[in-house]
Amino acid sequence: MVGQSWFVMGEPFNSNLKAHDLPRDTLVDLWRRTMHAHKKLCDTWFSAVADKYGQDVAHAVAAEGWPLKRGGATPRELFFDDLRFIVAATDLKPDMLTVADRDQAETPEELSGDRSWFQWLVSSSQLVSGRAKPKSGQPTWVGSPGRARGFARGKGIELGFMVLLKAWQASQGTHASQIDIESFEHKVSNDYDSKTLALLWNYAALAYMLATDRWYTGIRKRYGDEAAQELEKDVWIDRGAAEHDLSIGQQAMGITCNSVESLLRSFQFAPGEVGILDVEFDLIDENHGIMTHHACPALDRFEHFDEVRLRHCCDICIAGMPMSGEMLNRKIECKPLKLPPRADANDIACKWEYKLRDQS
Repeated sequence: MVGQSWFVMGEPFNSNLKAHDLPRDTLVDLWRRTMHAHKKLCDTWFSAVADKYGQDVAHAVAAEGWPLKRGGATPRELFFDDLRFIVAATDLKPDMLTVADRDQAETPEELSGDRSWFQWLVSSSQLVSGRAKPKSGQPTWVGSPGRARGFARGKGIELGFMVLLKAWQASQGTHASQIDIESFEHKVSNDYDSKTLALLWNYAALAYMLATDRWYTGIRKRYGDEAAQELEKDVWIDRGAAEHDLSIGQQAMGITCNSVESLLRSFQFAPGEVGILDVEFDLIDENHGIMTHHACPALDRFEHFDEVRLRHCCDICIAGMPMSGEMLNRKIECKPLKLPPRADANDIACKWEYKLRDQS
């Protein structure tokens, strides 16, 4: 049964629960909900842009972000094209994946066709730079010289990502419509094992979150940073995209309680949370928990390079994280225990405490 409370009732909270350890039906449900969330997020962005600047602008931004729309591609085809881009990008930057490893399962052939030209472009654009935290455990920056290195690294990641995305969009042709989506969905429902499904869900989470970057970039190009930031807050906070993201994990996992424990269980499989962030959960008791983000893609991309954009991303979290708790229970309070900037490359990105307000 999809969405059943298979571990909530009587089972202790497992902070190290792996995606591939979930029941197969739950993984299939997570995949489907995340695929549908891609369309919902794009629709939400379209509405926000259309309300602010008119439908013509919204259509133009969407067509620039997804050139296949000009050929009549369906929302499912657009999702699968984003999925193929993410598969290609993670082939050369595997640490984009957060809840799966590239080598835990074979990526379906439909998503990993020949892209020798793309691999060459990734290498030349320096997207293959590692995470901020080096394997040696030594800081990558100390003082001003380190800040310069951080600037160069962040600028390289951002420039490389944008170059790759533009090259992908320019070369799409009719790739999306060439995938037999019905056949692929049948294999998701019936054939793939749990480790493959977990890998597919991580790809899907990244593809879903890629949508915001495409809309943000299109608006910034036309109207500047302030306008793009205003609309991103509108989409994620005012129009409920952050709440919907949490509800994906909540509903797929069959969570019906309203404690802090239930909140952390929901976060464990919210695609915009664990699907793109390296997250650690610490449940102190049923109504007190801490969530630590060890790595954050926004921090990696913008730290020492675009502090205005980074501050904007953090502002969305500062507003959205408390709303997530209040969605389950208005008496759940949230406060940040640690926010950027980081002290050095070994430092965490941020830390959040959730606590049920004193009932006395």
